[in-house]
Amino acid sequence: MARLVLCVLALLACGLADPVHKVQQKIADKEFLEHQVDVLNLFYHIHEPIHEPELQHWDQWDLIQNIEKYTNETAVKLYWEFIKSDAILPRGVPFSVLEPTHLFEAKLLYNVLYSSKDFSTFYKTAVFVRNKVNEGLFVYVLSVVLLHHPGTQGIVIPPIYDIFPSYFHNAQVLTTAQRINTHGKQWIEHYPSTYVWDENVVIRWNDTVWPYFTDDNTLTYFTHDVNLNAFYYNHNLLYPYWLGGEETPLIKDRRGEFWWFLHKQIVTRYYLERLSNGFGEIPVLDFNLVKQGYVPQISYHNGIPFPVRPNHFHLDQPEFVEAITKIIDYEHRVREAIDQGYVVNHVGEHINIHTPEAIDILGRLIEGGIDSPNPKYYKDFISIWKALLGNTLWHKQRYHNDQVALVVPSVLEHYQTALRDPAFYSIWKRVLELFTAWHKTLPSYDVHKLIVPSVTIKSVEVDKLVTFFEHVYLNVTNHLYLNEHESKAVVDDVSVLVQRPQLNHKVFTVRVNVTSEEAKTVLVKFFLAPKYDSNGVEIPLHENTENFYLLDIFPYDLPTGNVVIKRESTDNWLTIRNWTPGYEVYEKAYNALHGKGQFVLDKTHRLNGFPDHLLLPKGRVGGFPFVLLVHISEFRPSKIPQGSNFDPIVSYGLGSGARWLSDEPFGYPVDRPLYQWQADKVPNLYIQDVHIFHKHVPEVDVPQVV
Repeated sequence: MARLVLCVLALLACGLADPVHKVQQKIADKEFLEHQVDVLNLFYHIHEPIHEPELQHWDQWDLIQNIEKYTNETAVKLYWEFIKSDAILPRGVPFSVLEPTHLFEAKLLYNVLYSSKDFSTFYKTAVFVRNKVNEGLFVYVLSVVLLHHPGTQGIVIPPIYDIFPSYFHNAQVLTTAQRINTHGKQWIEHYPSTYVWDENVVIRWNDTVWPYFTDDNTLTYFTHDVNLNAFYYNHNLLYPYWLGGEETPLIKDRRGEFWWFLHKQIVTRYYLERLSNGFGEIPVLDFNLVKQGYVPQISYHNGIPFPVRPNHFHLDQPEFVEAITKIIDYEHRVREAIDQGYVVNHVGEHINIHTPEAIDILGRLIEGGIDSPNPKYYKDFISIWKALLGNTLWHKQRYHNDQVALVVPSVLEHYQTALRDPAFYSIWKRVLELFTAWHKTLPSYDVHKLIVPSVTIKSVEVDKLVTFFEHVYLNVTNHLYLNEHESKAVVDDVSVLVQRPQLNHKVFTVRVNVTSEEAKTVLVKFFLAPKYDSNGVEIPLHENTENFYLLDIFPYDLPTGNVVIKRESTDNWLTIRNWTPGYEVYEKAYNALHGKGQFVLDKTHRLNGFPDHLLLPKGRVGGFPFVLLVHISEFRPSKIPQGSNFDPIVSYGLGSGARWLSDEPFGYPVDRPLYQWQADKVPNLYIQDVHIFHKHVPEVDVPQVV
């Protein structure tokens, strides 16, 4: 197979928490390598037809004549009728999983692909629909199937920013990339901010100083971070709101509780970044006015720009009355359930939610997905907020063949772009207040239960915490169209990279000096929180509880006596530093298939996990004060030990009930308000003041040249 492999130097982070110290690996066999290479071919230049000659004949695959090769014949027949009658979303238009007609097709295609009885049938079906269905819908469904189907575990999916660069890069950048693709390197000096690096053409870019809009873009290094947005997208591939039930028992994974905790982590992390840059509190969302607008700067691949929300966006407009009424009604139903202490399920039974474990029920309830106790009554109001603040409600809906809606979703309505808009964090601040109200119905933690009698933390020492900006390089070649020669040879003659600044931090070590009266296995957690609010007032511990961000969590075998628990930031299991670009994965798999080296399966290919380079907030040049909370608790393994019923090297264990390290509530012990008088009585809890310093790197902090 001829293909120029374009290796990107920026290896981007994502991963899976793992209790095993030693990195586990497997060497892929020939069958796996064949499957890996085949799957990656499906993502190659997704906006164009399949170029591989050996795959093109599968374009004539007949679903009905091969129906015995699927377990869900009803889905196959129905989808075949959809294709024949052209009742599917056409290619080249935006896809949104939040649009009901798009979701119906996506679920139908998922059922067809998932019901394939073997990989051969799965792949032939995928090739068959590849050129027919909408490319956004195809990538989304294919990715979900690959992650959930037992026969495709371990296959590496390219990062979403490799597949669809237009969701992550400014339209000006991609216009320049198209010019480079057309003219090659001969006119590089005439393009803005470009240079040649080896065989690549590099476009310099810095979102924070783009001159065409006067709005403050200071935080875009965080909100526009490609890893952060891809991380959020990946979570919604692992746990789609529409996927669950008995056949896919994601409910076993405490999905509602984790859904709450994930968003709490993201909003808290954003708040720390706001404070580092001198901004105030996250704006409170009401039904009157949204002061901060948002200009996405990005366009869909077909050239349609993403909707804009102007500054001072008034919500008291006639077009918004229906949406706001629904939000008020649906939110009220949740608040009423919290006040009453129970929710009503789909058969009218009362489910008690005044127990600590009920946070999982509440999370599934508010998400409004398939695993909600009563999705017809407790409806999804978050998506309505997204449409409202994304400024898409004014759009007069049109239909393809009077059946499939043609929409122009805002960035809020795509998981891969939602975190770009500051309104996302206001929406979620409002949603998290519902969980806070629920937490307040629970009693405070009993001090005696917080204490590990034999363990005392004597002191905590932290290296100097330093952040800085560095350059990363992202490949956007998949966005560019192949010319006649490239199409025939299946080769990219031009490689285009985008150079962007990325926040990172120096490696640091935390040393916890502990005395233990007996040998035991414990669970150690590090949390980071602001010391002062945006007005410079010190935040009381019980109010600061909701601002604690989980930095790290790990088991530790404590010996008897004095011990120093030494934890390097590079040991963090919640983050992964290397997320291999799709082109590099293809090169390694293709070479290994042809006897050139090995293809190693390990945690570096995992889709989930927070980007390591964003572990710490930026801080300030002179240092910015935070508090580090260290907590040691008895190690309580999950009811089903982590990784005990699946292979964690190649599988995510979705729906296994064995994904999590501990049986403790997520965020414990600061998942509920924790008072200073409680903390003072807990010897195995220690709060240490720390400062985060930001170091300027002049060669990175340069204004955008136009």
